Amino acid sequence: MDTAYLDLRSSNLFVEIFKECMPLLIATWLLIAYHRKRINILDLLLYAFATEAYTLMMIGPTFNASFFVGLYLTISQVHQVFTGRVHIRREYLLLLLLPLISQMMVMMLSQVYENPFSVEGNTSGFYFRPIYFYLKNYLPLFAIGSRILQERDTISFEGLGRTMKKIALYSSGVGILQLFVQVVLHNDTLGELLGLQQRYMLEQINGPMGVRIQAFFAEPKVFCAFISLTIPFFLRDRQYKSAFWVFLMAVQTSSQTFWINMVSGAIVFLLLKPIRSVRFKSLASMGVIICIFLSIASAKDVLMQYYLKNRNEPISRMLLERSVSRYDTQYWQRDNQILGIPLQRDMELPVVDFLRDHPYLLWTGYGPGNSTFIPGHYFSGLMRYMQQLEGVGGHNLNMRWFYILAEFGMIGLLFFFWLLTRADGQLPPFQRNYLVYVVVCFFFSQIDLFLLIMAMLSQPMPEEEQVRQPLLT
Repeated sequence: MDTAYLDLRSSNLFVEIFKECMPLLIATWLLIAYHRKRINILDLLLYAFATEAYTLMMIGPTFNASFFVGLYLTISQVHQVFTGRVHIRREYLLLLLLPLISQMMVMMLSQVYENPFSVEGNTSGFYFRPIYFYLKNYLPLFAIGSRILQERDTISFEGLGRTMKKIALYSSGVGILQLFVQVVLHNDTLGELLGLQQRYMLEQINGPMGVRIQAFFAEPKVFCAFISLTIPFFLRDRQYKSAFWVFLMAVQTSSQTFWINMVSGAIVFLLLKPIRSVRFKSLASMGVIICIFLSIASAKDVLMQYYLKNRNEPISRMLLERSVSRYDTQYWQRDNQILGIPLQRDMELPVVDFLRDHPYLLWTGYGPGNSTFIPGHYFSGLMRYMQQLEGVGGHNLNMRWFYILAEFGMIGLLFFFWLLTRADGQLPPFQRNYLVYVVVCFFFSQIDLFLLIMAMLSQPMPEEEQVRQPLLT
């Protein structure tokens, strides 16, 4: 096991065995319930997403219930394509082939113009890594979108909201249990059984009560991102007590992403409410957010001085402790801001530095899955340094629109944005605004599944699909 993943494993053998058995058990139970028509495709995907705290670490940190559900759906959809039960629309064939096209362009540039990558030892990994990325990450999302369209007559946006609210309430209950186990019982073993990771149990670096809760989600920031997506449903349905309850649980994650998403919600649902166009409203909302970040960056010295004077107060610690550290350059001696947004130094910043040195890659991206081959010196001083030198693992990014830009380039980014923001002209106002909200939150949160679901539920249906089976998208 890679040393970078040691904090994801339990020191207790029995706890680790329990955690590694859970993904297969959860995925099996969900798939059985799905085939017995007890849950629909959206329920299947959301319940799996909400249990990603349990992973099969003997294989890797991403082999969770969502992976096995996605694997099943991929095999099922591929089988339907080969047996002629599902056909691929011509306009979506480009989407299916996009990773191949992107990789071919990158390989041509590296051969003809400049090779920006660092490939140590056997060069076969450089050619097979994109295939692994395609089969493990890209094709399952394609298959999920296909299955959602196939079952679109049996699912709805309102059904999505009901399931999300149910998960949010139950997950908040799990969060309370995690707080009780850690704050009152001080029992790390029981906390791990409930899904907590060891690195979120350290009081010196964690939330208001000494622990960053995550329920059964993969990480606290994923949990709070999910909560931020459910709050609009609670508020629309005037379930204010439930909204306040899940809001308090999200605060316990101490994640800055949650506050950004809340500001995004205010911009989308209130400030820019009159705007109808999904694409224009999405871009306008992002523009407002960037202006806010630029204002904060210009006042960072004042905010830092205020925090230093009031750092012992709970509210200051909750709102400013992790925020001001992102803008601090005294220790790192490096400016990590882009448009006022403080990039994470161990995630987005190395990629930004790499693209700055090779700006032509902004058009093509560095290729799907090729983050492994970014030269190690861009990660100097970070935990991933040795991994990058050895060409082990991949480099994930939380800012997902930037992730698409880095992997597929500007052309790919524009194509994905155009495709995922198509909306039926007859959509109700709340669903239209919610699609915009998800598009904006996708800039800061790893919510790929939710953007895909909303895109599939919101896109206009071709006339021919009203008289025959939905086609693969």
